[in-house]
Order: sequence, then C-alpha cells, then structure tokens
Amino acid sequence: MKFRFYQLLYAVTIALLVIALVKPVINIVEPNGATSIMSNFGYATVDGAVSRAVVALGVVLIAAVAVNVFALFVSLFSNFALQKRSTILSMLLIAGYYILLLVYLLILTDGAAVVMLWPMFMPLLALAAGAMTFALVRRQEAKIIAKALGFRLRD
Repeated sequence: MKFRFYQLLYAVTIALLVIALVKPVINIVEPNGATSIMSNFGYATVDGAVSRAVVALGVVLIAAVAVNVFALFVSLFSNFALQKRSTILSMLLIAGYYILLLVYLLILTDGAAVVMLWPMFMPLLALAAGAMTFALVRRQEAKIIAKALGFRLRD
C-alpha cells in the first residue's frame, strides 16, 4: 500500500471537524452584558438554561466526519470516482453547516453582538482541505489514466 498526501488531508479534515464538534463556537453578548454560549449541540443562556434547538449543527458536522472517514477508507482501494463524490458531499455538508449556522444566528440574536470563537473557523479550514484533497485525487486519477494510455501493444 502506498501512502498518498490526500490521505493525510482526509485525516486533517476529520481532525478539524472533530475539534469543531467538541468546542463552543460562538458567544452571544446581550446589550446588558450577559453572555450566552453556543456550541454545535446546545445553546446555554446566562441563567443556566440549555436549549438543544441547535443540535442540527452537530448532526451536520457528524455527517461530514462520517463521509470523510468513508472517503479515507475508500482511498485505500484507489476508487477515485467514489473518492471525488464523497469529497464533494463533504464540502457540501460543510457549506450547509455554515448556512444553517447563519440561520440560527439570525434567529437567536435579537440585537445582540456575536463573538466568533476560533473553533468556528475549523470547518472552513476543513473545507479548504477538502478542496485540496479533491484536486489531488483528480491529479492522481489523471496520472494513472495517462500512464495506462501510454502503453500500446504492437503486433
């Protein structure tokens, strides 16, 4: 089995998404100075109440992690078509995560300030790593096709 750089990028993408899953992503500061914390699985207000209304964010990230783990295992068999499709699906899930996050922020913040924490940018880095992975998979597939077309049988 030969190690390829895009396999490392799959592992980096998985690690970035797992970090984003377990850390709080946003602080919402009310006009009176009270701070609420939003993670991917809950929204904790100042008075201690926890709402699980934002659990869809965590579900989308878990789905993206599962797709990337699947793509990593598929990369062991060099199934480039399936790798490309799963990488595109992962990138779409991460883009959907940010769209869903924006919707939740528009709903939850009513005149409050939003302070983005550093784990919020981890899926964005994972999206960039996914784009690089897609390009590397396409390049590897093109190399193999070019090599196969280079051989000709002569009679």
